[in-house]
Amino acid sequence: MSPAAAEADAAVETVREVSRRFRAGDFDGAFRLYHPDISVEQPASLPHGGRHTGLLGLADMAAEFGRHWERTIGEPRIVGLGPFVLQMTTQTWTAKGTGRSATVDVVELITVADGLVTEIRVFPQDTHLVLATLEAASA
Repeated sequence: MSPAAAEADAAVETVREVSRRFRAGDFDGAFRLYHPDISVEQPASLPHGGRHTGLLGLADMAAEFGRHWERTIGEPRIVGLGPFVLQMTTQTWTAKGTGRSATVDVVELITVADGLVTEIRVFPQDTHLVLATLEAASA
């Protein structure tokens, strides 16, 4: 196996393990696979949007997300692209304040180095649909 192929395989395995831990509710275990200086970028239009840096920034982002939504995440589809990994999941976001839900695909471009996730760029399919869950239903 070439060094590039081995790097791609290792990156995919890291993302698979993060996903497995996260979906199992083992958030501390997932965080152990994040680099201390991780950078996560979410769409700025979302309440938890923007660029979040470091484990504390990631925790703050997760807390802000948790104030608004509960989420279920389907089985990931993962493709290695060298040190980058593309992960797509189908997610259902349910607004805590309204009970309204939206199901969207979410694509994440993840960078892995030395067995740790260093960057995640998140691309939800339809932020307007997700944000609409926060609004009360019209009569």
